[in-house]
Amino acid sequence: MRSSKHTFSKGEWGMNIQERLARVSFFKVTPDLSVLKENERQALKHCVQAARITTDIYLDQVAHGNLEVLNALKKRSDQEGIDLLHYFNIHGTPWDAYDHDKPFVPGVGAKPEFGSFYPRDLTKEEWESWLSAHPEDREAFESNYTVIKRRKNGLVAVPYSEEYANQLTDAANHLHRAASHLPEGALRSFLKLRANAFLSNNYFESDMSWVDTDGNPFEVTIGPYEVYFDGLLGLKAAFEAFIALPDKDASSALRKFAPLVPDFDLMLTQEFNFSPKGAAIPLEVVADVIRGGEVGFGYMFVAYNLPNDRRVHDLKGSKKVFSRTMMEAKFYTEVLPVAERIFSAKDVELCTFDHLFKFVLGHELAHGLGPSKIKVGDKEMPFEVALKDLHSALEEAKADMLGIRLLHYFRNRGIFDEKTLVGIVVTEFAAHFRQWRHGFTEAHSKGELIEYNWLRAADALRYDTKRKQYDINPERCIDAMSRLSTEFLNLQVAGDYDRAKAFMEHWGKVPKELPSIIEGLADIPTAVSPIFELNI
Repeated sequence: MRSSKHTFSKGEWGMNIQERLARVSFFKVTPDLSVLKENERQALKHCVQAARITTDIYLDQVAHGNLEVLNALKKRSDQEGIDLLHYFNIHGTPWDAYDHDKPFVPGVGAKPEFGSFYPRDLTKEEWESWLSAHPEDREAFESNYTVIKRRKNGLVAVPYSEEYANQLTDAANHLHRAASHLPEGALRSFLKLRANAFLSNNYFESDMSWVDTDGNPFEVTIGPYEVYFDGLLGLKAAFEAFIALPDKDASSALRKFAPLVPDFDLMLTQEFNFSPKGAAIPLEVVADVIRGGEVGFGYMFVAYNLPNDRRVHDLKGSKKVFSRTMMEAKFYTEVLPVAERIFSAKDVELCTFDHLFKFVLGHELAHGLGPSKIKVGDKEMPFEVALKDLHSALEEAKADMLGIRLLHYFRNRGIFDEKTLVGIVVTEFAAHFRQWRHGFTEAHSKGELIEYNWLRAADALRYDTKRKQYDINPERCIDAMSRLSTEFLNLQVAGDYDRAKAFMEHWGKVPKELPSIIEGLADIPTAVSPIFELNI
């Protein structure tokens, strides 16, 4: 890629940079660190430094030449250059994640299919041909933690610990220093193990340790996790970091849900013939302190279920973390205004922050359910390896639909009432529109298109063109969502790439009514972006 000082017009690029910035709602995040003791503040300070290093690595991972574009923008002193740099720092790339990944910096071209994880010209055909001829390379090549490079007319897998050695050594030092300020306990143990993992490239032990942490005295999630940026094979993990303070009262309120999940999981294992998951299901609600790496740019998560290593899920379980900071910002700025536009007054009343929170709870719990290893022919492998680039979108859609199925199970067990379940469904649908306004290519958006078309086909959703509003049949929605969750689980268990691709292509088309409906929401902020004010 290359960057220039060329000034572009609105006609050439759709929106000028000032118009793009105007569509983002900025808000300040000032964490209250008074709750921390002095030794904890010192530990937090070093964790923040490590988090900032993950940003440096991620900016390199995003795309070949990404850092060159960033450095060119930093050298500009004109107003447009300053605005372009501001917008680049929102996305971490010169492509607008809020506008169908369109380039906003002249000269960069279309967004590449994958980051700098592979040679620019690598194809799936060459990948498969190489592994067929060199089966001894498969484990290293399919690792989430290697970069593929060309060397001596061939391909080699370079461990992250080697590719990013300088940055990871610095990050490891900061984590060790953070641990030295903390007493013996789960967080201290995790920080030491994660520091070692940065240098060894073996993340399993530290992933196991992280599930034992409980957010006290603060939450630290740091390392290579999500594979969204690997559009070629869905294998390579991007670095990220999230540091937050615990919301103890809100976390305590979630504890009533966790004991019911193992029974639901057991029912699934019997229906779909896979092994049950580990019993650990810690749930944390937190307030943001800082975000680094992938989670500090573009699409801002409201919650996550980690680690992604299915071995950890089977042996121990997984932890779910909910950002109240980001969830509230997105709900009141994006979700509720959309609901007021596309729903009748009675349905808008059902669209509440509490219902969004419960939908996200179901989604993240569902990420921890489902198959881990599957059999494809005579080979056993993780289902994400079998489904390659389809995995992320399929998994996100599965979590949506299986999450509603799980929440319906909670309702039947008396955890909440029918009106709450209906409100969750209504709020979920409004949240989908928030995502679609950014485009239809991101993993969550792709999955949500499948859900939308499935529900329309089941006559669970109707769009009134005169009123320009949706009518939702809750009972049909819940039934259709349950059936769709079965489809997704069957696709994951089968691990048949061609079958999954055909299903997703059939149900994942953009329906003709959506673009014009989304265009009618243009006056609503398209995204929120935090401004972290951290004084440590």
